[in-house]
Amino acid sequence: MDPPPGQNHAVGADRADAGPFAELLASCQRPVFLYAMSLLHNAADAEEALQETQVVLWQKFDRYQPGTDFVRFACGVARNEAMKIRAKRPREKLLLNDGFLEMLAAESQKAPEARHQALQHCLGKLGHTDRDLVLRRYHRGATTRSVAEALGRSVQGTRKALHRIREALSACVRRTLSREGDE
Repeated sequence: MDPPPGQNHAVGADRADAGPFAELLASCQRPVFLYAMSLLHNAADAEEALQETQVVLWQKFDRYQPGTDFVRFACGVARNEAMKIRAKRPREKLLLNDGFLEMLAAESQKAPEARHQALQHCLGKLGHTDRDLVLRRYHRGATTRSVAEALGRSVQGTRKALHRIREALSACVRRTLSREGDE
């Protein structure tokens, strides 16, 4: 695997383990992006964090212990990259302080599989129309605008519907995880 353009990689550039790295990287892209999005609340910033995370993962792949949770390893790197991006932002744009975001980040890494299962459960509870809207929006390459146009809806109405659905999903996931924690 060639290093990303413009990057000088003394570490790992000639390694023979590029195949396993590529497989692991492919398996974690979506969770890492979503994790970065939860920290940054901006798709462009989350994408930047994902790109920087990929570079750092390549550089530090020799530190990864095979058989351990690569997504967790990648999310740890993504947290650092997201915090670098947040540090560049003007202070008035920051709605949540870094300490609170660090606490959220730590909490969200505790049980990514349980969180994923809870989300799947909650998606199953949505009505057909709402579930279809969410699945269309999070299809690779889709935008709120492209989904609205495909459905013949206004962009603003689609944005509001997605916000309402995300809020409902978030509440459902929290309830589901808290019930599992009580057991």
